[in-house]
Amino acid sequence: MRVDKIPARRATVVEIARRAGVGTATVDRVLNARQGVREETRQRVEQAKAAIEQGIPAGPSKKPWRLKVLLPELAGAPTEYLGQCFQEFGALRHATIECVFTKKMEPALLARKLRACAGHGLDAVAFQALEDPRVHNAVDYLHSLGIPTLGLLSGLANRHLIGTAGADNRAAGRTADFLMGRLAQQSGSVAIVTGGQLYRIHEDREMGFRAALRSGFPNFGSAIVINGQDDASEIYKVVREALDLHPDLVGIYNVGGGSEGIARALREVEVTDELVFIGHNLTERTQSYLLDETMDIVLHLNMRDVAASATDAMIAHLENRPTTLLPLPISVVTRENIVGMSLSSSSASGPR
Repeated sequence: MRVDKIPARRATVVEIARRAGVGTATVDRVLNARQGVREETRQRVEQAKAAIEQGIPAGPSKKPWRLKVLLPELAGAPTEYLGQCFQEFGALRHATIECVFTKKMEPALLARKLRACAGHGLDAVAFQALEDPRVHNAVDYLHSLGIPTLGLLSGLANRHLIGTAGADNRAAGRTADFLMGRLAQQSGSVAIVTGGQLYRIHEDREMGFRAALRSGFPNFGSAIVINGQDDASEIYKVVREALDLHPDLVGIYNVGGGSEGIARALREVEVTDELVFIGHNLTERTQSYLLDETMDIVLHLNMRDVAASATDAMIAHLENRPTTLLPLPISVVTRENIVGMSLSSSSASGPR
């Protein structure tokens, strides 16, 4: 008479997920015979469970995923810090992540860098997108070779993109307008400082701000748009001109980088007490502006969350697991709640 082998122990969901290379939610669906799992995946989970419970040792570990991240150079502390976060999360997620910095605001160069990712054994590529036909074409090209792409902070309306790791930027723009409307002590003009329309992230913030402005604060009138090319020196010049041309200016919303240019202009004209200044990204510099009241509000996105979200999404996609990129939360930071806030700089805490 044959006696079936009794399992040495019961496998846990986490052990099965790790052995099968899937998520714990997928294991739960298989173990509970629920729908929504491919037959191939179901078999892999069942085989992993059986192997663990029969005491069969795992085979050699698979090679780490090879991921590449393209970020704009000279884009400030938050972008540099994001690159550092990717390096750290790669070690935690069984992935090798190479970060490359390329000249910002150059769509043709970005497209070439994307195309150059082919033929090097890369599994996926993440990049801060520029809205340009050549960039779209490069994404399509990588897709044709089986290399998935993901947007960082700023994405593209491209069906081949996995998604974008970042915040709801229209909501960020609406939040900036709401806060400005509440803080401004009088009616007048407001200005939006933008880096142009190459970054969808800037466009979305501007659109959100404008929409909220029209519906909630008609006393501000139309917003003045100032293109500072995301460069602090250029922003300083155009903001100084705007302050001279529009003496009724009561608020400035900076949708991108270069807030030091605005701070310099406001200090020189001595209107820091009269004008509401709202920007993005909590760094050592913007922290100092909040503390000395040059700046009123910083809308902050934790770059560690961005790196974790992007890395997890790319790996999930590569492992044929569900890929969900939900908008990441934005913190409203003032001088009163700044203590304990994580900066977008290398001084922040380690990965989590």
